[in-house]
This record gives sequence, structure tokens and C-alpha cells, in this order.
Amino acid sequence: MKSLQQRLSVALVISLIIIFPTLWWLTDSTMQDIAEKYVMSHLAQEAESVLAATQVDKDEKITLNTKQINPVYLQPFSGRYYQLRSNDDLIRSRSLWDKELIIPDLSEGEKRRLYLSGPQQQSLLVMAYGYNKHDRTITVAVAEDLSPTLAFIKPFQSRFMLIALAMLLLLIAMQIIILNHMFQPLKRIKKQISALDQGEIDRFDTDVPKEVSPLVEVTNQLLDVLDQHPELHPRDNPEALKHVTKLPLAELQQLPDQETVQSEPAVDPPLQAQPVNAERMLETIFQATPNPSVIECDIEQEILTLISVLESMYQEKNLDITFIMPQTDVLLMDGENLLELSGNLLKNACKWAQSKVLLSVEIDESIHLRIEDDGPGISETGLIDLAQQNIVLDQATSGYLLGLTTARLIAQQHSGQLKLSQSNELGGYCVEVVLPLASAL
Repeated sequence: MKSLQQRLSVALVISLIIIFPTLWWLTDSTMQDIAEKYVMSHLAQEAESVLAATQVDKDEKITLNTKQINPVYLQPFSGRYYQLRSNDDLIRSRSLWDKELIIPDLSEGEKRRLYLSGPQQQSLLVMAYGYNKHDRTITVAVAEDLSPTLAFIKPFQSRFMLIALAMLLLLIAMQIIILNHMFQPLKRIKKQISALDQGEIDRFDTDVPKEVSPLVEVTNQLLDVLDQHPELHPRDNPEALKHVTKLPLAELQQLPDQETVQSEPAVDPPLQAQPVNAERMLETIFQATPNPSVIECDIEQEILTLISVLESMYQEKNLDITFIMPQTDVLLMDGENLLELSGNLLKNACKWAQSKVLLSVEIDESIHLRIEDDGPGISETGLIDLAQQNIVLDQATSGYLLGLTTARLIAQQHSGQLKLSQSNELGGYCVEVVLPLASAL
């Protein structure tokens, strides 16, 4: 899974990459639009000048007094052109040479903006106007080459593009620095998890962002519960301790048989005595373990409350948690241990379930507490591995193992056992705790 910081950084970078080209395009379009509007206002004045210079000769034909026209229109290919049409009469500026602009006839008051190719393939902005003069309709079109104007604003466009690119890189760097600073509290929590695992601290610092404050508070509450019930700590539990020391004791017993030790006769007698002494010390510890307290506990009510809490915790999954229990009298058990037992197993099931969790209680000669889910389950090889490990907590393993460890320890305190299998009904994982009635009553 990608880190939240990495995902936010990528999202912000993509946003900036989209925003800045859009901003550059809008600025470039605005500059061109401003340039064109300036040229259009200039062409409107030129069209009025051409119209004012029109005359009608004795043959009733339209003529133009060139003395009233800007001399630039007399220079061939000057980039400034006009064309006048009235019925079959057509007058073109000398600057057009023999090029005729394709201009539609316009009625009085009509105006048209056109983009045409002029002499020498120039890009022309053409403004055509319809007038009525000398009792006839006249279409006057004036044009100007846009290339010089666009060339004038091009340096500004280039400078803006470089500045925008520099700002984009600066903002990306600033976003990375800001995100790194904002995620420092989460990185501190990560370090505290490692410190908690090493036993250097016993709870998390509450100076955390508001978004993760509820998680830290709940975790600290759970740590306080574990501190109040040291029997739930696998490393402090005699059964877990017995299993953990089993392998080192076996290796210690085999040590006198090794050739390097046999070559030193003086070392052999002390080594032979060490396993016996260690086992005696462990047996003393095991025998000193007090029996769990027995109090009245309404199993059904406790579990229903627990299900309500878990449904709130995993509401994004919209889990269907079904609880089946026969009618029975109140049983005598350690209520806190029972709630811890059910809570660990139910939380594991809710964590891995897709949509369904089934919790059923059956009572015959024993109490059968069974939790099933429709999650990925565990392979047959995995079940064998867990059984061989006696489900003792492995700090490097995630998933079901922590909850199963605590559940088995509680079950063993009540002379019960914990069974692992695949769920026949839901297809996922199935954990069954069997508690003898004799120890529960």
C-alpha cells in the first residue's frame, strides 16, 4: 500500500501540472485577443477613411480619391490593405497588387471579422463593413497583417512561460517540504510504535493531529487495560513462557553431546545440571500462577454490546454480524476475560471479513464459542504451522496471530482449548473455543 504522504504529493503535483498549463494558455489567449481588438479598433477607423474618400464619377461609377488615403496602402505588400465593392465596381489598394480578397457583400450596418491569407501568404485580420453612400450599398474591407503584432507579444509569452515553469517547480518543492513537515507527527507515532515494541515506552504521546487523535486515545486505553491485566501479555504469561523456553531448553540439553563440549570434561557436569535447574524454576513459576476469578456474567448481553461496538468500528464495511445463542441461565465466568476472549476473536473476524461474520454459542457438555467469517481464510499449511507454534505471539507477524494468542491464553486459564479450521458455512476462517462447563460454573 502506498503511503498517504506519497499519494498526496502525487495528487498535488498532478494538480499543479494541470493548473499551470491552463493558466499559460489563458494568458496567451488573452494577449492575442487584446492584440486583435487593438488592430480591429484601428481597422474601423481606416474603413471610415476609405469610405470618406469614395466618389461617384460622371459614369455613375465609384472612384476613390487616393490623396485622402494613407500612403501605406500604395506600397506593394505593405501588410495594410483595403478593398471596396459596390455592385460590379471593385477597387483594391495598390498594396494588394493583383490579389483579390474574397469578401462577401454586406448590407448596410452589417459587420464581419475574417481571417484570410493575403499576398505572400500573410496572415490577415480583415474587418468588413456594409455602408450606404451615394444611394448605393458599398462594402468596405480593410486588412492588416497580424505577424508584426504577434511577434511583438511573443517575447512576453516566452518570459511568462519561463516564469510559470519556475513557479511550478518552486511550488512542487514547497508542497513536498510542507507535506513532509505535516507528516512529522505521524512519523513520530511510527517511531513510538517501534519504541513500544521494544518496551521503551508504555503508551503513545497524545500530542498528535486531530485526525488520528481518536486512534491514539483508543490504543492508549487498550494499553492501560493490558497493564491492568498482565496475564493477557503473552510474554508475561506462564503458558507462553513455557512454550518460548521449550526450544532453548532442548538445545541446552543437546549441548553436552556436541564434540566441542565433550573435549572439555570439566564443562560437562555443570551443563548437565542446567536444564534440570531451569525446568525446576519454571515449574515453580507455573505452580504459583493464581487461578482466574469467577464472577457472574451475562454472556448474551456482553456479546451483544460487543457486536454493537464492532459494527460502529467497521461501519465502512457494512458488516452483517449474526449472533446465535440458545436460551440458558447466567454462567459463572470471569466477565472481563470472556469479553476479551470474544473481542479478540470477533475483531479478527471483522478485520478480514468481506461482508459477513457469524458468532454462535452452543452449550452441551461444554461451552462452544465459534466465530466464522467470509474472508480469505488460511491455508491448511498455515493452520498446521499455527498449531505447531501453539499460537505464541511472533512480533514479526501480522494478521490473526495477536488475537489468537490472547484468546488461547484465556481459554487455557479456564481449562479450555482453542481450535482452528476453515468455515464450512462462510468459507473463511473459523475459530472455536471450547470451555468445560465444570470450570465455568
